[in-house]
Amino acid sequence: MAGLSSFIDTARLKYVTVLSLAYTAVANLPYYHMLFQHQPEVFARAMILSLVYALAIFYLLSLLGRLGKVLLALVFLSSAVVLYFSLSYGYAQSKDMFALVWNTNLHEAMGVFSPMLFVYAAAGALFTYLAIRRFPGKPTLKSLTPLLVFAALCAGAKHIQPYEMKGRHPMPAGYLSHFGHSVKQQWRMKKLIEARADLPGPVVCERNGRKPMIVVLALGESLRADHLGLYGYDRETTPLSSAAPLTVFERCYSAGAGTTESVTRMLTRATIAHPDPALKEKSVITLFRKAGFRTVWLTNQGAMATGETPVASIARESEIFQTHPSVYTVNARIQDSDLLPMLDDALRLPEQDTLIVLHSFGSHINPEHRYADEFRRYAPVCSKFSVADCTDEELVNSYDNSVLATDSYWAGVIERLKDKNAVLFVTSDHGDRLHGKYRGHSPELMDHPELRWVPFMIYASPEFRQNDRHAEQLNNAARFREEPCSHDNLFHSLLGIAGIHTPAYDASLDLFSGDAKAHTDPYTVIEGLEQTLPL
Repeated sequence: MAGLSSFIDTARLKYVTVLSLAYTAVANLPYYHMLFQHQPEVFARAMILSLVYALAIFYLLSLLGRLGKVLLALVFLSSAVVLYFSLSYGYAQSKDMFALVWNTNLHEAMGVFSPMLFVYAAAGALFTYLAIRRFPGKPTLKSLTPLLVFAALCAGAKHIQPYEMKGRHPMPAGYLSHFGHSVKQQWRMKKLIEARADLPGPVVCERNGRKPMIVVLALGESLRADHLGLYGYDRETTPLSSAAPLTVFERCYSAGAGTTESVTRMLTRATIAHPDPALKEKSVITLFRKAGFRTVWLTNQGAMATGETPVASIARESEIFQTHPSVYTVNARIQDSDLLPMLDDALRLPEQDTLIVLHSFGSHINPEHRYADEFRRYAPVCSKFSVADCTDEELVNSYDNSVLATDSYWAGVIERLKDKNAVLFVTSDHGDRLHGKYRGHSPELMDHPELRWVPFMIYASPEFRQNDRHAEQLNNAARFREEPCSHDNLFHSLLGIAGIHTPAYDASLDLFSGDAKAHTDPYTVIEGLEQTLPL
């Protein structure tokens, strides 16, 4: 050992080895167990890579003196926070996970924080204290030899990296890389938003002497079809909607498993299989404006429709854009019914063809904060700080109570439209995970039926149905209601029911055309309640 010490900084090497083993066991072992617990060979390789990369990273930091101590503290504290979200919500660390930071607001953030986060942070702080307390002294020339060895090991270790680890690199390098990519993606997103292209060709609206019409899209949040009485759920969570003359589409696939992806795809020419136009082209709102429609976007979604986000860029294509003030109130209970007075104001505007988008907060985490006391029918409820701390029963009860509130909101919209020449589309951006270890939703979970099976319904007022052309279109849609459809149909169905002609329109995706084709999803198959059981 004495001879080795003359060539290698053994004290530093020992320190880094112990630190790397501890970090790998505390951070990467539980993370990769979550991802690869049923793939032992992949898990074993992931752990080997984790240790090799940790050795190289921590050895490098040990050579940087005070800067190394600061960076070490940042690594341990950030690792604790990232690990909390990964293990509590089942998030694979990716740029999409960090992109949520840019597309969230205080109300959404409060729904995922938990006292357990402070436990993780405290553990990270303790780890930091112990590591810095024994931090090695000033490096010498012999301290560089192990660094070169570790660098060579990192280069060689790539050859044992399994395909399943692609994009899922060990902490801390993995999540730091993804965070950097998310920042880069955010800047790229701004450029894409600014460069959205107009859709080609002329836009003409076929009115044929009809009265001005009102087209309303009630776009909800985190709502699963299998928790609606309308869809066979054993709790009557939609008593008012069940009594309304709605055309209910039995199997509708969401365009995404996250809000940004879903909303931008459903309102553009993008499809689930080909999503690129969602970020490159203007939306259906611009087409309605060109066709002479007044366009209105009303929301209580907060950051999703404010700030520099893809959803906000679509919202701002509207002539009138309004956000409910509760978004900016920390302790507010954001509820769908917030939008009804705003809708009243829009309906009082001078008569004109009008498209109105109601983007509501729906049943978004935490659902216990999304309804008034009058809808607290099921108990016990999820009254804890975070849904990650609630039992399945508590979360489902709160969720179902929030659906009752949404049902009342839908009834309020229908009541306001029933005496007008109006058609209403009702859907949700995606569903939610309500049971088991992991809760909430994530953009990458496109193969989860509970996130992809969403309600899709149409209401037409008596006056709207009196028009022969509209009556034929509605009959076409009614004949299609048992066929699988998706958010791919929304863009074209909005144009079709409004009589707007444009080269962007595709009759095979218009539910009202009589030529609509059944949807085939590239990710999952929706079969019914038995595969998305609530408990």
